[in-house]
Amino acid sequence: MKPERTSLRLLTAATALTALTAGGMPAFATSQTPANTLIDGTTDTVTALDPAGQYDFGSDTADREIFQHLLVIPPGGGVPVPELATKCAAGPTEAVWTCELRQGVTFQNGDKFTATDVKYSFDRVKKIKDSSGIWTLLKNLKSVTIDGPYKVTFHLKKPQATWNYILGTSASYIVDHKVYPADKILPSTDKQVGTGPYQLVKYAPGQTAVFRAWKGYWGEQPKTPNLIISYFSKSSTMKLALQRGELDMVFRSFSPTELQSLETQKDLKVWKGPGVAIRYLVFNTQRKPTSQLAVRQAIAALMPREQIAQGVYHGFVQPLYSMVPKGLPGHVDAFSKVYGAKPDLAEAKKFLTDAGIKTPVDITLWWTPSHYGSASAEEYTTIKRALEASGLFKVTLKSSEWATYAKTLGRQYNAYQLGWFPDYPDAENYLLPFYATKNFLANGYSDPKMDKLLTEEQTAKTHEERMKYVEQAQMLAAKDVPIIPYYQGAMIAVANKDVHGIQSTLDTAFVMRFWMLSKS
Repeated sequence: MKPERTSLRLLTAATALTALTAGGMPAFATSQTPANTLIDGTTDTVTALDPAGQYDFGSDTADREIFQHLLVIPPGGGVPVPELATKCAAGPTEAVWTCELRQGVTFQNGDKFTATDVKYSFDRVKKIKDSSGIWTLLKNLKSVTIDGPYKVTFHLKKPQATWNYILGTSASYIVDHKVYPADKILPSTDKQVGTGPYQLVKYAPGQTAVFRAWKGYWGEQPKTPNLIISYFSKSSTMKLALQRGELDMVFRSFSPTELQSLETQKDLKVWKGPGVAIRYLVFNTQRKPTSQLAVRQAIAALMPREQIAQGVYHGFVQPLYSMVPKGLPGHVDAFSKVYGAKPDLAEAKKFLTDAGIKTPVDITLWWTPSHYGSASAEEYTTIKRALEASGLFKVTLKSSEWATYAKTLGRQYNAYQLGWFPDYPDAENYLLPFYATKNFLANGYSDPKMDKLLTEEQTAKTHEERMKYVEQAQMLAAKDVPIIPYYQGAMIAVANKDVHGIQSTLDTAFVMRFWMLSKS
C-alpha cells in the first residue's frame, strides 16, 4: 500500500472520529486512540451490508453489530439461546418450530419489531436468492406463518434437528420490512437498519465502517461507545498501523510471519481461540479437466498438507483430512483413509493411468490475494510446486480480488481456493452447504447418494444416528472429491494490552462480539 493510501485511510478515520465528536468524543490522535472508541483493523472485505446479499466473513462481521437473530450462540459456545426470541421450540417431528418474540424491541429508526419483520426477513432471503448463496441455508424452509404480533412458526420441508442453529446464522438476520426491498438488495450505505447494539453511522467502502452505540438498544449497552472497523488491502500496512497505535486491535488477518513477529512485542498480545475455520480447494465437476474424477483423485493424493501447515503457516494451522474439522462430533479423517496421510506419487499416477488420462494435465488454480491473508500466495505456490514436481500436472496460478472472486467461483473457475467459517458449530454446517445438489459453490456437484445421506442426517431421531450419517457423508465426499480440505486454523486476534474481553469472545461460534470489548 502506498503512503498516500495510508494517509487517506488515517484521514478517513480522523473524519469518522470528528463526526462522532458531537457525542462527546475527544479529538483523534494517531499515536493513541480515544478511550471511548475501539478501532479494529482487518484485511477482510465487505461484499454487501444487506444481510440477504452476503455470505462472507467481512460482511457478516459488520452486520453482526447492526442486526440480530431470533437465537444466537452464546459467548463460550454451546447451544443457541434466545436473542430476539424469548423461546423457540420444535414440534414432535421437528418439522415445525415455533418462536415467541421479545416485546418492546424497536429498530434503529424507531419502527417496532414484530412477527411481520421475522416472516418478511426469511421470505425475502428465499425470494432474492442472491448469488452469494446465503439463501441455501434456508432450503429446508417451506413457509413462515404468523400468529399475532409476537409469535411465528417455521414450517420445514422435512424434520431438522439443527433448525435452532439455522435461526442464528447469517441467513436469519431480522430486517425492518419497511426499509428493505422484498425483491432486491439494499445498497451498501449507512442506511442499514437493525435492532443490534451498534448503529452504522458512516460507511466508506474499502476504507472504514463507523458504528455508534445505539441508545435505544433493548439489551445491555456496548462496553465501548464507538467502534470503527478499518479495512486494509495489505496486512503489512495494517501491522504498521497497529504498532504505531493507530489501531487498538486486529481481527483477521496477519501472515504467519507477521504473527510470529507480533508475539515478541511486549505491548501487544496475540490471542488464540478454538480452530474451526478451514481452508479447501474446490473443483468444478462439470468442466474438464476437473470433471474427470481421476484428476481430482490425483490432486487429492498429492496435496502437501504438512508443507502448508508448517512451511507456510509455521504451525498456526494443522492439516485437515475432512471438511468437518477436528474437535467437532462426527469428525473422521476421511481423506487420510482414502488417499493416505502423506502425498503418494505412485497412487496419484495410478489414478490417471487407469483412467487413460495423458500427463501432464494442464490445470489453472484460482486464489484470492487478501481475503484469506497474504500467505495465500505462498500457500498456492506450495500446491503448484507439489503438483508440478510429480510430473503429472502443469499448473497455472491466477488470482482475483474478493469482490469479483466471490461472485464468480465455479461459474467460471475450474479449481479455486475457498475458506469456511462456520454459520453454526456443528458437523452439518460443514457438509450441507457444500455437498447438497445446487450448493452455494456453484461447482456442479450432485450425487443422489450424498443428498440421501444429508437428508437422513437432518431427520435422524437420535444424536448417535445423526453422527453415523455424518461419518458416511465424509467418506463419500472423499471418494467423490469435489472438494479437497487441507487445513484448519485458529481464531486469532492481536490487540494492545489495554483492550479487554477478547478471550471471552474467541469460541467455536467464530464471531467477534465487539460490544463485549472494553479499553482501559
